[in-house]
Amino acid sequence: MSESRKNHLNIDGGQVKEDDHVASYKPISENDEDFRTSKSSLKKEKGSGDGAEEKLLSKEDEAKIVTRVDMADAKYVVEDHRNGDAKIELDANKRQFMGLTKEELMKYADDPMWVRLRWFMFVLFWAMWLCMLAGAIIIIIRAPKCAPPAPKKWFERGPLVDASSVEDYSAIDLPLLTDAKVAAVFAPSCKDTYSVLEDENVPCLKQFKEFVTKAKSAGIKVIVDLTANFVSTSHKWFQLSQNRSAEYNDYFTWRASTEFDPNNNTAKPPNNWVSTLNEPAWNLSPVREEFYLHQYGADQADLNFHNPAVVKQFDAVLKIWMKAGADGVRLQRARTLVVNNTNIEKAMEEPRVGRGIDHKADFTQYSYYQHKYTADQPALDELFSHWSHLVDASYDVPSAGESVFTIAEQDQPEWFLLERNTTSLRPVSTAPLPASDARAAILALDQRIARWPLVQLNSPEPNVELAAFSMLMPAAPVFTMDQLQTTDNDTSTISLLSSLSLLRSDASVEHGMYDISATPTVNSTSTMLACTRWKIGHTGYVSLYNPGELARADLGALALPVLPLTLTVHHLTESTRLATNYTSHSEVQVDDIVVPARSTLILSFVPRTSVEN
Repeated sequence: MSESRKNHLNIDGGQVKEDDHVASYKPISENDEDFRTSKSSLKKEKGSGDGAEEKLLSKEDEAKIVTRVDMADAKYVVEDHRNGDAKIELDANKRQFMGLTKEELMKYADDPMWVRLRWFMFVLFWAMWLCMLAGAIIIIIRAPKCAPPAPKKWFERGPLVDASSVEDYSAIDLPLLTDAKVAAVFAPSCKDTYSVLEDENVPCLKQFKEFVTKAKSAGIKVIVDLTANFVSTSHKWFQLSQNRSAEYNDYFTWRASTEFDPNNNTAKPPNNWVSTLNEPAWNLSPVREEFYLHQYGADQADLNFHNPAVVKQFDAVLKIWMKAGADGVRLQRARTLVVNNTNIEKAMEEPRVGRGIDHKADFTQYSYYQHKYTADQPALDELFSHWSHLVDASYDVPSAGESVFTIAEQDQPEWFLLERNTTSLRPVSTAPLPASDARAAILALDQRIARWPLVQLNSPEPNVELAAFSMLMPAAPVFTMDQLQTTDNDTSTISLLSSLSLLRSDASVEHGMYDISATPTVNSTSTMLACTRWKIGHTGYVSLYNPGELARADLGALALPVLPLTLTVHHLTESTRLATNYTSHSEVQVDDIVVPARSTLILSFVPRTSVEN
């Protein structure tokens, strides 16, 4: 057989070639039984597929067979399509690479070059691993940590005392404020705000400087109260303005009369504006023969803050008081500083409607009108922003935002609730909130404490216990001097305020969560004020104030998940101790806490962290 035939595989499909076999024919009789039997057998064999489904090897044996033939090296050749002959040609001369055997590899195991290469790769691997480990450690150490919450500023931490109503600085009891650890006091200024422009040595300013020196030596900051709205009609500016002096002509709001009242034989005011004293807001100047605006007394002419020259005058006033040692400024009556002076004759005030209406007022009274033209004007935003920056720039502490610039609020809703730009106020203030009705007080607080404002809680009679309750609120508590006065020489109340002042720096109070609610009482329809403060990982606190008679508070009804079943008495006054037999560190049940009439009880607890998580 030739060499080329050795590498051929013949597939002849089971047929016989013509040159190897010659067919022959023999007639078969119709009566041949053997033939019939063979035909039936043929049918059965045909039905069985002639053994086509039979397996030559079992599946286990087939799995053991490993072909060494790469089909890419096989060549399929069809020789004669008539009888189905086919050939598969394999390249027997092509050798497949199967890798080195173990014996072959061992020949190079001790080769110096391969030994050095193995050691090099081994050392390189561990060196890179150590570098990655060191890098990970450095990243962890050098990565910036989560910044802690910024501490509250001194005027946000408080407490503050409002002494602006006193007539003499000597009436402010600095030792008492020191014992109560008060942070700052609102102090009065001169009766005539603009008198300091004429003489910086006026007695009121001199007294203020002396008071500031004493207060700061006691660690108490001083915020001065100023009223920028008006000057007396005897003031030089007004005299020059009504004489139409060019420089001062527009210092006030002047309007000529357009109508005449035949009954009184006098000129009619420009419009129906009413002053806060329930009098017409316009007075006729016999010298100028025009009406001037006064929203307060008739002898207090309103300055025109649309005039830049007037604004500069008050700028100078602010600088003088800040230079005198003030730590901030609070403006009184600030929401009526600016009026809408466009087409004043047609700017008729309309009566209040809906919420806030005073049913007892008539058209001659201030509370009867909406004051769309005389209060809360858009120009105040820019004016407050300007003065806020000026006060901060004039403060002797270089850090921005450390000085106080705010406005005193007397009515609701407050300025910061009117969706106005109040970013210039540091901090915002609320009007005094009555606490005799727990539900009403809680509703008012819920609407206001989100901005951490200055909050002053009032009661029919000055009550230091109410001041103690406000120390845990998420706001800057403001007291009156009367609240700090004790008639029975009970120093426990001042000691309580002192302890709670230190508690204002606690993480739970300064940065923690809060809940302010009117908590129900046991077997009663009355309610108490409850303020709960907590922060995970720190001690939590509850402040309870009872505005009514002695009752038992049920804090469990608040369904606060952080409150445990028992709480610990943290602080209490002597009067509360005598009425309840509680002592410091006494344990009380969360649903049965005795609180005397018009008293405050401070409790502590460990927050239930599992529920919080």
